[in-house]
Amino acid sequence: MRLLSSLLFVLFFTIGQAQNNIETKFAPPVGYERIYNDNYSKFLRQFPLKSNNEVKYYNGDSKLNSSIWAAVFDYDIGTSDLHQCADAVIYMRANYLYKYNLIDKLHFNFTSGFKAYYKDWLLNYYKVKGNNVWLQKRSNNLVDSLGTFKKWLRQIWIYAGTYSLEKELKEINIKNIKPGDVFIKGGFPGHAVAVVDVVVNSNNEKLYMLSQSFMPAQENHILLNPKNNSVWYKVDGSNDIYTPEYPFESNQLRRFKN
Repeated sequence: MRLLSSLLFVLFFTIGQAQNNIETKFAPPVGYERIYNDNYSKFLRQFPLKSNNEVKYYNGDSKLNSSIWAAVFDYDIGTSDLHQCADAVIYMRANYLYKYNLIDKLHFNFTSGFKAYYKDWLLNYYKVKGNNVWLQKRSNNLVDSLGTFKKWLRQIWIYAGTYSLEKELKEINIKNIKPGDVFIKGGFPGHAVAVVDVVVNSNNEKLYMLSQSFMPAQENHILLNPKNNSVWYKVDGSNDIYTPEYPFESNQLRRFKN
């Protein structure tokens, strides 16, 4: 079954090659190039984008202020109000880890602090009562598959958020920004946006691209910089980072530890 799941991922991304992605849709500005070629950077850049550029809410309604985004990632967010800001970050990271069979690293914390491993969930239920979470043995173990993985991910969306995600990440100086990093303000609700691309010039000046989901649950979209109406933000020494729907500070940049 694990082989079948891997083949389904390959099929998904093979089909996706006919679609635009960050690499095909957004060329680096003159003088800049993409230098980050680790698997996660490439995963983010090559993830398929929707052809119609329409952001849908979980209930099927369309988001109206289309002047704030440039593209939309093409994946199913479900029909419940779950896939919000932290959930979009978690979705991309989890799918990357699953695609590359990094199962031991496939875990996220619940808001309560409980560390939820995918491999544990195959053998156990998560029992949740308030802030108390424990594992209860299944009578029949789940078989690892893409469908099983997606069901586990829904559990993470239910019980995790910006508060828990921020605690899982390590602080990064914005001068060292790379794809996969996250600007995050943990809280209730807080907010998070993902760094999905970075380009660099010969003077080591960096531009970066951001994506987000928001409230209510909606599709993950690549943001336009309100200062220049492009997809690129510049590392320029400023402490303030203004995205269309939420402000951040440069010291709120974080990175996954594993």
